[in-house]
Amino acid sequence: MRAASASSRPTLSPRRLLSTVVALSLAMLCSACSSGRKPVHSVCGQILVDGQPAAQAQVVLHPAEGDKDDPHPVGQTDDQGYFKLTSYRNGDGAPEGSYLVTVTWFRVFDNGQEVVRYNALPLRYGAPQSSPLRVTVANGNNELAPLQLYSR
Repeated sequence: MRAASASSRPTLSPRRLLSTVVALSLAMLCSACSSGRKPVHSVCGQILVDGQPAAQAQVVLHPAEGDKDDPHPVGQTDDQGYFKLTSYRNGDGAPEGSYLVTVTWFRVFDNGQEVVRYNALPLRYGAPQSSPLRVTVANGNNELAPLQLYSR
């Protein structure tokens, strides 16, 4: 019995290697597709405080019902108070459902002696249990009516 020589080892042709790499890549992508992520839908809106845009406010949607591990879509407003929500990837949206909305709007006060960072909104807007804000996300593109908050 002879030992196998190095020249008798099976080799992959470039075409076969490419096919193998493509097949493995597709298999990995398919496993990511079935990761348990809920489908999301585009969601945008605007935050107004006393009728004025709230620049750089943070918006979080809390599922009204469901698993505590469900996504909590988030967004930050631009200079005109507009936001776009993110669940998994930047700006991808939110799963269908009913949500409690929390908003925080941190401002900086500098009196010359110290700098203080504070939430300019009443505490009721910062906790899902006390927030009066509710939205529903439907299948498709969702443009929410402006959310009106009050500073008092």
